[in-house]
Amino acid sequence: MRGVSLNILLAIVWTLFVGEFSLRELVIGMLLGFAILSIFPLSLGTGNYVGRALALVRFVLFFARELTVANIQVALWALRPRPPLHPMIIAYPLRLRGDNGQTVLAATITLMPGSVAMGFNPERSVLYAHVIGLESPGAARASLKKVEDALLPLYGQGVAPAPAALEENA
Repeated sequence: MRGVSLNILLAIVWTLFVGEFSLRELVIGMLLGFAILSIFPLSLGTGNYVGRALALVRFVLFFARELTVANIQVALWALRPRPPLHPMIIAYPLRLRGDNGQTVLAATITLMPGSVAMGFNPERSVLYAHVIGLESPGAARASLKKVEDALLPLYGQGVAPAPAALEENA
């Protein structure tokens, strides 16, 4: 929490320096504060905060792109007389650990058209999902892996190699 509090403190100092307390000046102060924290992460002890904040920005951009592509794809399917839906239910072995990260993963894939998270196994090591529009279970797992890869740095879990069960075509 040290990075967030330092960033807020730097934003407040900026607004006091400028002499105008407004949302615009607070945002500018937050951006300048983040730049300072990014330049001196070791001396200020904010490396973890900077890394996760950048991971959050990357994930938001990734999600916006994937959501746009998925919506266009579903709209094009709606215009076809016989769309290639290929509905299937898959079991996806999770690398993401922790309830928060797994919940965000399930919510993210459910928000994207063409996929719905159905639940977890009792050990929370496998996610069950219903997907459409992909040719094979392997392609569906690869699609979920892309989302999980984008989330792993956000939760401080580097991108690890995929479990062997991902390679199976079941």
